[in-house]
Amino acid sequence: MSFDHWGKTSISGADPPVIPVTGEISPDDCLKFIRSHFLCIITIISKQQIRSQELREQLADDFTEEEFEELKSYGYRMKFPAKAGDLMRRWCSGYLKIDVAAATIRNLETISKDKKILIVSGERRGESSGRSKYNEMEIHRSNATAKAHRLVHQWRAVIDYSERDVWEVIKRNRTTPHPCYSAGWNRCSCMMCIFSLPRHWAGIRELFPEEFEAVKNDEERLGFTLDNKKDLEEYVGDAESCVCHAAVEAIRQIISGKFTVDEITTPSELWDFPAGAFKGSDGGPC
Repeated sequence: MSFDHWGKTSISGADPPVIPVTGEISPDDCLKFIRSHFLCIITIISKQQIRSQELREQLADDFTEEEFEELKSYGYRMKFPAKAGDLMRRWCSGYLKIDVAAATIRNLETISKDKKILIVSGERRGESSGRSKYNEMEIHRSNATAKAHRLVHQWRAVIDYSERDVWEVIKRNRTTPHPCYSAGWNRCSCMMCIFSLPRHWAGIRELFPEEFEAVKNDEERLGFTLDNKKDLEEYVGDAESCVCHAAVEAIRQIISGKFTVDEITTPSELWDFPAGAFKGSDGGPC
């Protein structure tokens, strides 16, 4: 769950404005920081779901001709991504994360040629049987040494860490856990990930009722449910919300999308494991 989860996609080479070093930090400030330190901005676009050809005629009347042409440019899936390990079926991971990063490396002029690039990512073997087979170091998909003279490696720096190992590093550096963990979520992936468990969706329904209703409306328009067998309301049922109501400040940060510089760190004597720690890796992509 990111502060600007339903964000906008932008790849920009514009000169960065000065970012504040004190006071309140907003999602826009985070984007300015990325501009100034990492050359470009990549945030995930949230549009109408990319939907399949078999349902496009059913939806055609809902769009103007211009809107429908735009929808056609995205593709004709007309379905939510599948809850599957196959990225051709679980297309959200590829279209909105993996391929976006690779395309940026291939096309951004400042890094696309005559460069050596190291991509550091945070997968752990303990998260799933699939990730248990990952290599710690390997050539990245954007590697192109023959023509572009671009050597790209991917290093999974915490591949053999346990969850406790990760939390101990965070604790040692007095880093405040991401508010979604403090608020009760055990995974800090996409806020409304298709793999979310009923308790996660109950938390979304509690804190973000309009977004929850929007997903239900999408199911109705598509004639296709996010879960393989149940519509969202039935899938969630009477599940207890994952939200830890004692984490008042974390909930505020999640809802507002804002935090202050002082909140980035926590004094050692006050640091504690968040409510979402040690609750497994279910509820996110693996």
